[in-house]
Amino acid sequence: MTVIVVSGLGEASAETSSSVRPILRFADLPKAVRSDIEPKDRDCHIEESRLAYGDAFQVVDAGGKRLIIVPCGLAGAYNMPFALYGGYGEEISRAIFPLKFSETTGDTAFNIRYDRVEGRFTSFLKGRGMGDCGSYYVWRAAEPGSKDLLVLEEVRIKEECDAGGDGGPAAWPLIWKRQ
Repeated sequence: MTVIVVSGLGEASAETSSSVRPILRFADLPKAVRSDIEPKDRDCHIEESRLAYGDAFQVVDAGGKRLIIVPCGLAGAYNMPFALYGGYGEEISRAIFPLKFSETTGDTAFNIRYDRVEGRFTSFLKGRGMGDCGSYYVWRAAEPGSKDLLVLEEVRIKEECDAGGDGGPAAWPLIWKRQ
C-alpha cells in the first residue's frame, strides 16, 4: 500500500499550500479517469475496493490545477504502478511522469508518495522487497502556465542489492539533479 505523506497540515506556507484529498470511490473521479480504470479491458483497470486503501489522491493548487494519482493495473509483490492525470475542472487527461532528464517519460510510476509541506512527489521502484536497491525519482508540480504537470527534480539509482542500511533511497547515489 502507498502512503500519502501529508505532513504538517497546518504548517504549510502559502507557496506550498495545496488541497490534498484522498479518492475513495470511482464516483469521486472525473469521467476521463474512470474511463481508464473502471473497464476490465483497460490497462489501468482496478477494482473500486482498491481505492479504500488510500492509494488514490488528488492535489489541487491555488490556481485550480488538479493532479490526480491513481493505482494503474496490477500491483506486484512490492511495487504498485500509478497513473497521473491532470488539468483544470473536468478537463482532465492522462499525463506523463518525466522519468530521467527531459527526454524520457513514462505513463506510470511506482509507489508514489506526496509530501504536502515539501510540495513534491516521489517514486520508489524497489529492486527487491527489502528496498535496498532500485530507483528513486522526485518531482514537483510545474509552475502555472506550463504545459507540463510535473517537473523532474532528481534521480537516484542504486543498482547493487547489498542489504545495506544506507539511509534509504533519498540517500542513494545522485544520478541527475535539476540545476
